[in-house]
Amino acid sequence: MTYRMRGIRMAKVTLLLGSLVLAVAIACGSDDEPAPAATSAAAPTAAAAPTAAAAATAAAPATATASTAPVANATKAPAMGDGPEGDLVYGVNKVESIYGVAYTGPYRGSAHKQTGGIQEYLFVMGDDGNAMTPQLADSWKVDAAGTKVTLTIKTGIPWHAPLGQESLDAKFGDMTADDIVAYLNSGNSTTNPESTYPDAGDLAAVFLEASTVDATTLEIGLVSPLFYGLPLSAFGILGMADGPYFRRGVDIMGLDWAQANGVGTGPFRQGLCIPGDRCTANAMDEHWRKVSEIASLTIIQVPESATRVAMLKNGQIDLTMMDFKLVPGLIDQGFHFLDTQPGNFVGSSILYPGNLWEENHARTGEALNPWDGPSYDKDLPWIGDPWQESNPSKVRYTDTDNPPGMTDMEQARLVRLALGTAIDRTQIKDVLLGGLGVKLFSEYMGPEYPGWDPDRESGVWSFDKGRIDASGTQQSIPYTLADGDADAAGALLDTAGYPLIGGSRPGIGDQLTLQKYVAEAGEVGLEVGDTVNSTWSQLGINVSQLVEDYGGVISPRMRKREQFLPVLKNGDVNSSAFPLDWPYPPVDSSISRPGWGVGFESPYLATEHFAIRGSQDKAFREFEHMETADYMIYWQLYNGVFQIPRGVVTNDRITGISVEQTHYGDSTGYGNPETITLKK
Repeated sequence: MTYRMRGIRMAKVTLLLGSLVLAVAIACGSDDEPAPAATSAAAPTAAAAPTAAAAATAAAPATATASTAPVANATKAPAMGDGPEGDLVYGVNKVESIYGVAYTGPYRGSAHKQTGGIQEYLFVMGDDGNAMTPQLADSWKVDAAGTKVTLTIKTGIPWHAPLGQESLDAKFGDMTADDIVAYLNSGNSTTNPESTYPDAGDLAAVFLEASTVDATTLEIGLVSPLFYGLPLSAFGILGMADGPYFRRGVDIMGLDWAQANGVGTGPFRQGLCIPGDRCTANAMDEHWRKVSEIASLTIIQVPESATRVAMLKNGQIDLTMMDFKLVPGLIDQGFHFLDTQPGNFVGSSILYPGNLWEENHARTGEALNPWDGPSYDKDLPWIGDPWQESNPSKVRYTDTDNPPGMTDMEQARLVRLALGTAIDRTQIKDVLLGGLGVKLFSEYMGPEYPGWDPDRESGVWSFDKGRIDASGTQQSIPYTLADGDADAAGALLDTAGYPLIGGSRPGIGDQLTLQKYVAEAGEVGLEVGDTVNSTWSQLGINVSQLVEDYGGVISPRMRKREQFLPVLKNGDVNSSAFPLDWPYPPVDSSISRPGWGVGFESPYLATEHFAIRGSQDKAFREFEHMETADYMIYWQLYNGVFQIPRGVVTNDRITGISVEQTHYGDSTGYGNPETITLKK
């Protein structure tokens, strides 16, 4: 298989991917397929009610339906050949701590997930593109009334403790329905408001309390209509993208032990793990699903790309995450870029937190009082205040810099659009991404996304309801934004009331700080942040930078809706591979409260999310998906920047790896070490 690099000749590049079998196309399936129906166990509040169109579609839900696993309950997989052999070393920029029961941990990954192989999932993306193909689960169905989902799990799948603590295996026993119930209820921010689990808000957006029926069966109440998919797969449909943690370990061993040890059902055990240094996954000799062909994988922390390159060349490491601008040169030197998820790109955008436009919680109806938050302490140019005109009693500052007849919402939209127009995506792609990336124009829309049409335009939108007529500065935005156009960006800022005076723009020039960090797209995000800042400074904006720990500092502020500085990372759309009829994430609204959110909230996005996931009409879901994309292009709550393929650089020892398609995860797209094949 030859990897295709955009903008760079790749005639020499042939990858060792003979064993890579991975479905690229992602489809939701036909409208004739069974569709699980769901409605709220309690009557939804007015704030949470879906649109009239969705209500009409959901008025006559289908009878109980089910998706059943095509495989039998757990059996022992035979060892391949002579069993696991060969140890691999993987260079990464950071080795995290172990967070074995993540409902008490910080918002960050765990070392036992970085190695992969220890955790498994209830559902995975199947080769046929079905995002709900059972793995640990055996079957699932939704009742005829649409009030709950019933989930059956496989039997005979044991939990295994870390290496050196195998004597605990008998005490831990097999996975049961009680384990899944404890996992769901401890992680869900509705059933456990203290949960800091990264997927707490995603669980809360869909599920009420889970309860055990018998040893292999559990029931979970549903928040609102949901006619396909559930947030329980590694693919991350509806935001949830994690496998069960061993909550029972807290009761057996105590919280400290449970948090510090990764217990899983996968084909590897956690080995020696030292935060900031290394962590090893050791292969099991037998496993219900697949026995690994390698004996162990050790991740080691090597922060600098240049050092990782040197270690790759001298054989100290076998594979590595890599600064993308270095990849073409490494390929020329005989190394290989292993595209782990062909067709699945991970991106990065500028997020504009602080634009909190919802007055009531979309699920509960509770008053949110967004005007009391720190983002409305003063007039920030990129944050729109919808109450300046509609309810001045809620406003805490006097808005004096809007041009005549222009609302604060429109002024802030023009500022965000100007900042997005100025970004030189071509330079970023060609220089910083080594030609491997593609340009992104919104978190939700770019050349690799379903529905992409370079000639499409957004139309004009109100912030809370729907389409409106164009007038004045409120004009349709093309999907293909002007790229690195400083003149057009400057004109937009002039129009917004921030003219260039003596080389600077009073009112905006001393307020803009861009926060950046190594997100799912990798270390290149830090260099991209430098480039974006340089571009913005050329507009006459005195831009500063702030690098803070995301998991410990920025994420808690996002969760509390206290973040108001722009952030370079990604929202909840971490890939280009998802069905066209997928509802955009609940985290762009109040639906995920009190769990994590991107820091802005739109009543229109909340309404659309419920409408799409509550419809049985695939054509309606696809149409509304594109309506949401149009809205986001127009309002520019994200400035899209770039996307890159998921992959790792390897030496000749590795001949292939077959990775499950995932919506979440970083630019390596890595997570199934049991599928690595080595040169014999």
